[in-house]
Amino acid sequence: MTFADLVLFNGNIITMNPKTPSAQAIAIKGNRILYVGSDREVEQYVDERTRVIYLDGKTVMPGFIDTHMHVVDYGRMLTWLDLQKVVSIREIQSQLIERIKGVNSSGWILGRALDSDGLLEKRLPTCQELDAVVPDNPVVLYCQSGQVCVVNSKALEVAKISQQNGAGIERDTAGKPTGVLRDQATNLVWHVIPEPTQQELYNATELALKKIVQVGITSVQWIVLSEVEVAIIKKLVETNGLPLRVYLIVPTNLLDIALQNLKQLENDRFKLGGAIIFVDGYLASRTAALCESYSDTSTDQGKLVCQQNEGIVLADKIQNAGLQLIIHAVGDRAIHEALSIIQNSSRNFMVPRPRIEQAAVLNQQLLCCIKELDVTVSIQPCVIASEFSVWSVEKHLGEKRAFWLFPVKALFNSGILVSAGSDCPMEPLNPLRGVEAAIKRGGEHKVSVFEALQMYTEFAAQTVSEFGDKGSIEQGKFADLVVLSKNPTSVAVEELVDVFVCFVVFNGDVCCSKS
Repeated sequence: MTFADLVLFNGNIITMNPKTPSAQAIAIKGNRILYVGSDREVEQYVDERTRVIYLDGKTVMPGFIDTHMHVVDYGRMLTWLDLQKVVSIREIQSQLIERIKGVNSSGWILGRALDSDGLLEKRLPTCQELDAVVPDNPVVLYCQSGQVCVVNSKALEVAKISQQNGAGIERDTAGKPTGVLRDQATNLVWHVIPEPTQQELYNATELALKKIVQVGITSVQWIVLSEVEVAIIKKLVETNGLPLRVYLIVPTNLLDIALQNLKQLENDRFKLGGAIIFVDGYLASRTAALCESYSDTSTDQGKLVCQQNEGIVLADKIQNAGLQLIIHAVGDRAIHEALSIIQNSSRNFMVPRPRIEQAAVLNQQLLCCIKELDVTVSIQPCVIASEFSVWSVEKHLGEKRAFWLFPVKALFNSGILVSAGSDCPMEPLNPLRGVEAAIKRGGEHKVSVFEALQMYTEFAAQTVSEFGDKGSIEQGKFADLVVLSKNPTSVAVEELVDVFVCFVVFNGDVCCSKS
């Protein structure tokens, strides 16, 4: 008789396994699930050496899988001033006064998660209000949603913004910059912020990984943006420093470097899984490639940044290397181009199916083509909310195209496999915020809570051909679990954000316990 190392009793277990959708107890041996069933059935796996935890009806789910995250950037932002809970401009000033005490004379002060709606003044601070407490150091405070930041006069000076004209630079009645920058204008200051050292980024990444696990994410599909990340990941793997499972996705310009440095390091916590081709940009910056012009302009259709012939060569290289082909395509024209690349490249059936990242502006014809080519789609539900609430999608795309923006239910109904991620740090990390956003899409596109959870569990695992090991609670799979305070499928939508993680089981070990 094999006895368990850990047993969870008296739980509300949502297995995400259609054959046995619910259970009471789980027995774990080593890093794998030994048995799933009733309390009575699992009792037989307990001896004097078994650790037993009574859940008192708490909900257990497979550990969440985030299919789109920028881990190093998230870590970098965690080192910034956290403004998420500030309630007034005066409180922002107080936090800046405290932060400046630890900054040298030329050092930058960076902040994140600023929300003007949460401030008493119901507006962003001006550069003059920031200057009043930090006149000599550059200050940049990024907002919680949308591509928006507010800066002080020193930052305006360093970035030479006062001398520039262009969209996104907010000005007062006298024509002077107020300090508020929007959309592409935020890049003017971002490009002059000094880069952290590699050690600073490594330390920040370790912090980010801990925070990721704390919200119940036990697997992440990590999209790399820079060469320094390859060195950071290499060190994390070599020192057994990964507290979760990583499926790494690299841009094509780093493919050779990643293959040379990382492929041989693969283990049950790390896999160099895919490579991504960027076909267009983003809606907010008008760089997403559309078949017809943006509705509020007569000529602007965005731009393709990768032509079909180039894309086919890159797609063949990716699949020949034994990696999943992933294509970033936002606009309908870009999605059509991505599907043409997939159709005309040499398919490697030994790797996960090709996948389109974002796939924002769709139509019925594109849905049929995605299904026919057996392509999967990875979306970021919180981005949906941002496009409607911050970018005002109906104004920029028109009612017809706005209807087809991220049509999650239509994707489901077409039989297309859809997974979900956060796009953290650009959007909130918590998977339940993504579940909430997916549900609130509303109308004909509304999905159920359970369907939204599928995108963060079983569908996310299937997208990268890892459902044999994770994505559901079944015998033989990794013991990667999240224990929640309430059942997310039975609370009101507005209460989803109040559901918290009690503890996480990763690789058979209890971690991130609230007790």
